[in-house]
Amino acid sequence: MTSRNKTKKEEEKKRQEEEAAAQAYEEFVATFEETPSQKGKVWVKAGTFDAGSRKEDTKEKGKLYKPTSKLAELAEKFSSAEKAAQYASIRADKDKPEKPGKKKEKEKKKKSNLELFKEELKMIQEERAERHRIKNMYQTRESGKSSRFEAPEPKIPGFLDDPKIGSFDPGDPTTTNLYLGNLSPKITEQRLMELFGRYGPLASIKIMWPRTDDERNRGRNCGFVAFMNRKDGERALSSLNGKDIDGFEMKLGWGKAVPIPLHPIYIPPALVELTLPPPPSGLPFNAQPDKRDKDKIPPVGTPLPTEGEKKEEMDKILQRAVVKVVIPTER
Repeated sequence: MTSRNKTKKEEEKKRQEEEAAAQAYEEFVATFEETPSQKGKVWVKAGTFDAGSRKEDTKEKGKLYKPTSKLAELAEKFSSAEKAAQYASIRADKDKPEKPGKKKEKEKKKKSNLELFKEELKMIQEERAERHRIKNMYQTRESGKSSRFEAPEPKIPGFLDDPKIGSFDPGDPTTTNLYLGNLSPKITEQRLMELFGRYGPLASIKIMWPRTDDERNRGRNCGFVAFMNRKDGERALSSLNGKDIDGFEMKLGWGKAVPIPLHPIYIPPALVELTLPPPPSGLPFNAQPDKRDKDKIPPVGTPLPTEGEKKEEMDKILQRAVVKVVIPTER
């Protein structure tokens, strides 16, 4: 019982000490937080008595005496120092140089379309230079003579010669190159020429023949047919896509554009007749007479009349004649 009362008294005493300490701390903090009173106390001086000389100094008698508070001075100094620190921090933020990352971000935002276009051209040139470097490396290897006991050097990949050949079209509306998929292994380029040549002159034909056993085991080939004109390619695509050739359903699609030669490699027979020069007529510039005038012109090799009524009649025939311009057959 005695020990329990003793414990209670110790707890009560401890609690009272904590409350007293808290109250003292609050009063201590309040001395700094309270704003000093603007109304100070004023006294009237009555003079100063010097005990040693037994004399009274009355020079400042009747003057007002205003004592100043040390706490107020400290508070003013503290507030002024705090304001000075705030001002210094503001100035430091303004004068502080920007981070390198932020400057780069601003520069990136300020890039114009011309600069972006220059960067794209630079990338294209770098890729082209890399392709030429690899191509020259392969050519240098192949130029050296090797014995029949050495393994053959690898050939230059096709994409180095023309990276566009053998790839699908990214959406070029001007390409004339058709990709042919699921071709019969028995079909030949000559047959493709006759099959696609009915729709217009052809610029090139290529079957990608299998080179490895895996490619041969697939049992189908692919190839490309390029037209001289886009319209002819569109007609061939709409007519032959999905058509069964030798038991294989041919799949067609646009491929990337290829260079178009000056002269086609194949022209349909019907077009060949139109492109051939007309037979000799005996008229100047091999002009072709009108149908009604065919029987009125003299035979080939006969001089044309230069006087009289026959000359007037020949002038009328020449006015109705047509000069046909064709591609020379001897190139």
